[in-house]
Amino acid sequence: MSSPPIVTVVIPAYNHQDYVGQAIESVLDQSWPAIDLIVIDDGSTDKSVSVINDILGQRGGFRFIHGHPNQGLMNSLNMALELATGVYFCELASDDFLPKDSVEKRVLFLEEHADHVAVFTDGFSVQGNTLTDHHILDAKRRLLFTAEDPIPLLLQGTLPVFATGLFRTKTMRDLGGFDPHFRCYEDLEMPVLLCRAGKIGQLPEPLFCRREHGTNTSTSTPTIKSDKIYWYQKLLANPDFAEYTPILRRELQRAYLRLGRHLTATRGGTAAERVLFQGAWPYAHKDIRLLYHLLKWRKKA
Repeated sequence: MSSPPIVTVVIPAYNHQDYVGQAIESVLDQSWPAIDLIVIDDGSTDKSVSVINDILGQRGGFRFIHGHPNQGLMNSLNMALELATGVYFCELASDDFLPKDSVEKRVLFLEEHADHVAVFTDGFSVQGNTLTDHHILDAKRRLLFTAEDPIPLLLQGTLPVFATGLFRTKTMRDLGGFDPHFRCYEDLEMPVLLCRAGKIGQLPEPLFCRREHGTNTSTSTPTIKSDKIYWYQKLLANPDFAEYTPILRRELQRAYLRLGRHLTATRGGTAAERVLFQGAWPYAHKDIRLLYHLLKWRKKA
């Protein structure tokens, strides 16, 4: 390989002052020699910007974008995708970090598999500041990479750990990037679109370190119930997924039921959730539980 392909790594940072430094330095210390690192602070209110600026001053080696109000993860990813100079593209959350050979091994896989648009890996769980030997992929997730058609599994909620993926930048751009309607769930729509665009592969070894703590964005953002409904509605309207219509309708019905239970448990949720829930009426005759919640919240939508 005469000139190694550039890999763009984006770190979307938001209120992770205690962890973002380790994330950045784990990319700067990668064994792969051609990395285009973009760090985007999404309106942090803690000391993240100061921490990142200190590393930039001491080590350099990356572009730092900050100073704008909070715009959500999807917008940060789309900004990086537009600015990317790499043949390959990947994301690293600002509270996670990479083993030294993570980028290199993923790049070499895609270089050797021209028909693949993405490769995912396993990873180790990090509890607070303690790196464990617990793998983050369970048996169901591993099935994604051996199934002849992984899309039914994806639609039923078995999703890859998106941040372990490395993607062809052109493919991501051709797919239109990330839908900003999703607040922070890049692992909903994009894996399904990638499976329609080409093959996805897996490296079974752990090449990622995923931190679990009390302020994980994915566990502290309450929009997942609404986002799943929007996701299923969007795919149902997409003719490319017509063959999956029975699965999509079944999963949409279940998603509506989960939202209905949420509304009852929270005494009405938000106004936007109540309005969204009214879309469940076409499914009410199939599930008396769904009908109960619809009648309960019809007048308050």
